[in-house]
Amino acid sequence: MDFFPVASSIFTLFILIGVGFIAYRVGYLSRSGASGLSSLLVNVSIPCLILESMQVPLSSGLIHSMKILLLIEIVVYAVSFTIAVLVPYFFKGSLFETGVMRFMLIFSNLGFMGYPVAFAMFGEESVFYVTLINLPFGFLVFTIGVFLLRPDLASHPDVKRIITPGLIASFIGLFLLGTGLTIPSPLNESISLLGDITTPLAMIVIGTFLAPLPVYDMISDIRIWAISGFRLLVIPIIVLLIIRFFTSDPLLIGVSVLLAAMPVAANTVLLSEEYGVNAELASKGVFISTLLSLVTIPVIGVLLLT
Repeated sequence: MDFFPVASSIFTLFILIGVGFIAYRVGYLSRSGASGLSSLLVNVSIPCLILESMQVPLSSGLIHSMKILLLIEIVVYAVSFTIAVLVPYFFKGSLFETGVMRFMLIFSNLGFMGYPVAFAMFGEESVFYVTLINLPFGFLVFTIGVFLLRPDLASHPDVKRIITPGLIASFIGLFLLGTGLTIPSPLNESISLLGDITTPLAMIVIGTFLAPLPVYDMISDIRIWAISGFRLLVIPIIVLLIIRFFTSDPLLIGVSVLLAAMPVAANTVLLSEEYGVNAELASKGVFISTLLSLVTIPVIGVLLLT
């Protein structure tokens, strides 16, 4: 495994976080401006990214791969959900903080970091599998993920807060995938361009949320370190041990475990801000877990090669 491309992908994200951090500190971006960008990401850019990721031609080979990956992803999310239910009980936090912690444990940064890191470790063929694994991600984030962050919506449903552009995009994307229909040009190119701004803009927004926090506050929250340990090492190792029982394809195993080992999803920050919960806690989770992933991803890579 070549460590340099992996490290380069992670450092690129940190540079973008640094841009947001500096932009806030020097006054180029205010908190309200960052909130506006976050809302743009959640309601426009991410839905476009979901639609673009589902523009995949349906074939017999794709259907076979999807069946295997479906089993693998059931394992991944079953392990993640189990840990997400148990771990927050050991930490103090409000109802909404518990929801943020559970969201961080379940959803990894497989969209923003998955493509470049998988390409660096497994080559061009892995990109296809990353795309397939990303398919259910947007749907789950905008359904189960929303209820995790705002459990009050489950008991007092607010249709306007639940039927989001992200959820609508997920259903449209699934319909297009199932029917084989494609979005015509130039609309498709516009959607692609809007989706492409997601990663850099999301990292910049995270930087702006970290900027007001004292350095000690960013690194002293023991909950974040524990959650990062489960997110980066415990979950992917358990997944690796289980999925080896029903597939021997090294690429399928490698890509699936690698994506399960990604740091906390950047969407955690964006949705926490959008739904009025603890975006600072989410920002610390993304920052610390991404920093630690510089060490843990090569460790997972070594395990996959043994």
